Amino acid sequence: MTILLWLYPAAWRRRYGAEVEQMLAGRAVSLRVAVDLIAGAIDTWLHPSQTLAAAHAAAVTTPEERTMLSRILRFDCAGVYGISKEDQKMAAISTIGWTLVITLAWLGLSLRFPKDPRVESLSMMPFIFSIIYSLRYTWLKDRPRSVQAIFIGGLSLAMAVFFLGVGWIAALI
Repeated sequence: MTILLWLYPAAWRRRYGAEVEQMLAGRAVSLRVAVDLIAGAIDTWLHPSQTLAAAHAAAVTTPEERTMLSRILRFDCAGVYGISKEDQKMAAISTIGWTLVITLAWLGLSLRFPKDPRVESLSMMPFIFSIIYSLRYTWLKDRPRSVQAIFIGGLSLAMAVFFLGVGWIAALI
């Protein structure tokens, strides 16, 4: 997981890198932590002054709370991520809606280009994209829309390129 810290600006890594590495050393590898680290890196690059201002505002005076690590651990709610029932409902609706819409688009492509391995390779994209998109209502809900757009768009594009690559290789075989 510490490899994801290289996504952050060098100045940020110099200031917080060791503390975050220490925090990550005691945690299990999880998708939640990876998403949070990537979204945090995007946020830091897009809004460096806000990130530094927030860090300065979060500074405390008691000795046990002087490190970023102790502040993070203080807010760790043992698996409760602040996702409300309404957030869950919106995520479920968007997952079902986007899955249906993109599946219909994929079916149209399948009818237009039958048995094309590149089109067939995209068969998982409706569900994968809808799950990625639903993160805006759950794990990414507190991030700025620009961070959500880059995270969701970038990850969706990367997955589409991967699946098209697999389809291209299958077409060559």
